[in-house]
Amino acid sequence: MNNNKQFFFVFLASIVLGILISTNFDIGKIQSFAQLNAKQYQNAIEERASLYKEIGSLKENNIKTKDKINEYTKEDKKNEKILQDMKAQIIDYGLFTGLSQVQGPGIVLKINDGNINLQEDTQYETDNKIFHDNDMALVLNELRKAGAEAISVNNHRIVPWTGVICNWAFLGFEDNKMESAPFNIYAIGDTEKLKTALLEEGSHVKTLMIRKLYVEIEEKDAIIMPPTTADSNVKFMKRKEDN
Repeated sequence: MNNNKQFFFVFLASIVLGILISTNFDIGKIQSFAQLNAKQYQNAIEERASLYKEIGSLKENNIKTKDKINEYTKEDKKNEKILQDMKAQIIDYGLFTGLSQVQGPGIVLKINDGNINLQEDTQYETDNKIFHDNDMALVLNELRKAGAEAISVNNHRIVPWTGVICNWAFLGFEDNKMESAPFNIYAIGDTEKLKTALLEEGSHVKTLMIRKLYVEIEEKDAIIMPPTTADSNVKFMKRKEDN
C-alpha cells in the first residue's frame, strides 16, 4: 500500500514537472523581477533620476513657451495700439496740412471788386476798388490769426506753404492754379470769433469795405473743403534730431 502511494506521488510530480517544462515556465525569471543585484539597482536609480530631470526640463520649457506666447500676445496688442496711434496722428496731420477733405462750422467771406466807373474814377480810385494779391494775403493772415483751422478760396485749399500772386484778372497760387473774382473764402472755426475778428476796427476786411469793395460774411453750420492739389513732398527740410 505504501509503495502504491509513493508511486502515485512520484507520478503526480512527474506530470506537474512535465507541464512546467512544456510551458517554458522560468522560476528564475519571476525572481528576477522581485530581486535586483547592486549594479542593477544602481542603474535603475540613475535611470529614474534621469527621467525626473527630463520631466523637470520639459515642464520648465513648457512654462517658458507659455510665457513667450503671452509676451508675444501682449507685444502684438502693444504694437496694435502704437499702430492705431500713428494712424490717428496721420489723420490729424492730414487735417492740418490740407491733405484730407474736411468739414465743420465756420464762415464764408465773399469778396469782389467794387463798382468801377472809368469815366469818373481816377487811377488811384480804380486800383483801390480792385482786390489784389496782397489783399488776399492779408485776409488769409487775419483768418489764421483769428483761429481758422482750415481755409479755402473757391475750390482751392489753402495750406501752410500757400503763396498768392496777381495774374491780371486772376489770383495765382503755388501750384499754378488760378482763381477769379468773386472770391468765396471759406474758413472753418469758431463762427463768432472769426466774424468778430474780421469786422473789428483796423482789420483789413474793414479796410476793403472802406475802399468800396464788395464784402459779405455768411455764417455756415457745415462747410466741406476739398483736399489740396499742391505738391506736399518735402524735398529739402528734414527733422533735426536732438544730440
